[in-house]
Amino acid sequence: MRTLNIFTITILMAGILSWRCSKLIEVGNPKNQLIDETVFNDSLSAVSALVNTYAYLGSVSASVGGAYINNISLYTDEYSLTTSATDPQQFFQSTVSIDNATNKNIWTRFYEVIYSCNNIIEKVSSSNGLTETTKNLLSCEAKFLRGYSYFYLQNLYDNVPLILSTDVNQNRLASQADSSSVYDQIISDLNDAKNGLQNGYQGTGKVRANKWAAIALLARIYLYKEDWEAAEKEASSIISSDSYFLSDASSVFYAGSDEAILQLWTQNGFVPFITNLIPPNPTSIPNYPISMSLYNDFEDNDLRKRDWLASNTVTESTGIEIIYYYPNKYKNNTNNTSQPEYLMVLRLGEIYLIRAEARSNLNNVDGAIEDINSIRYRAGLNPLSFDNNITEIQTVIKNERKLELFGEWGHRFMDLKRSGTLDNFMEKYKSSWRSGISTRLPIPQDEITYNPNLFQNSGY
Repeated sequence: MRTLNIFTITILMAGILSWRCSKLIEVGNPKNQLIDETVFNDSLSAVSALVNTYAYLGSVSASVGGAYINNISLYTDEYSLTTSATDPQQFFQSTVSIDNATNKNIWTRFYEVIYSCNNIIEKVSSSNGLTETTKNLLSCEAKFLRGYSYFYLQNLYDNVPLILSTDVNQNRLASQADSSSVYDQIISDLNDAKNGLQNGYQGTGKVRANKWAAIALLARIYLYKEDWEAAEKEASSIISSDSYFLSDASSVFYAGSDEAILQLWTQNGFVPFITNLIPPNPTSIPNYPISMSLYNDFEDNDLRKRDWLASNTVTESTGIEIIYYYPNKYKNNTNNTSQPEYLMVLRLGEIYLIRAEARSNLNNVDGAIEDINSIRYRAGLNPLSFDNNITEIQTVIKNERKLELFGEWGHRFMDLKRSGTLDNFMEKYKSSWRSGISTRLPIPQDEITYNPNLFQNSGY
């Protein structure tokens, strides 16, 4: 079956939202066989359309997260691979082909989220059945999700179309936008969300974006743009709000944890694609063991090593026992509604590290050290002092980001890329790394074939 291209997604998403809000998440049963105007004139159905967009981002097996998160950790130095399947092998070798099905799914599903957001933004503005408060809420959340999706598309592919409407004729021949235009749109969307959303959460749990989620993503964006003052300001507003607190390492990824700023709801208390990380029994070889490079960077008494990693001891045919360490941030691999886990999107641990990096670049040595030590204290480690050595501080921050954020939405790949060290580091780590090429994924060939205005990334 041909992978959906941008034009096809436009038609599909319009059809889905015109006729039916699929019940990916139970927020009350939306009416069946709805025409488009009815969907967005009924608050329950309109909210259902929005909530289903969250679901497709990460809480179902066929989601953005399901295609992306584990594979991007293979791409760098976080995970190893023990299976021979072609798609993950290509990610593990950092040699993704133009027709790699997983790469196609990453591209397609992010754009499906974007199209759903565009449809919501367009339709709620003209709705006669929604209150102004509901219109603003739905539009601002959709803008958050659109900004979130474009952040990943831009950092993964470098050259992406900026699609801001559901107009078929406009989108079918859309050209790729320059990165500054994409980032300008992301910041605009997130500022709208920041100014339009409330401090509290809609519904139960932390599964829909609020003001602080928009601010958290803005802090990350400003960090990537090296706007240190803005990054420090946004991060500080979250930390000083007393709305979030660093959780015990063992409970960070529980549903509604103190640290969670935004999570994605899961139907039965476990993240579906995490089952690929957890071996079926104590003697099985994990599909995605962590790399020894990552394992060796943890200090022996680091609580993250204890709580976020697990191991299986496997006896090989030669009789030799081999220990395989694997990711264990999420521990549920089957239904668990008594201690549910939700997929983490944004959390306070990252915010402390954003502020530490921003402060180090603003020569706020004491402030940077304080933030680093907040993370180390949660990890059960001794505080560090650096004697005003900014270079040493920044090296420690990079290492703390590697340990703190591994396996979460590709932070490692993007940290190496934004620092300009991705090629230099990875060509030493992987003999298959292609300098100047592997720093970005290929545009799926179907997109290039269908739209003559798109160009392929160099080297593919």
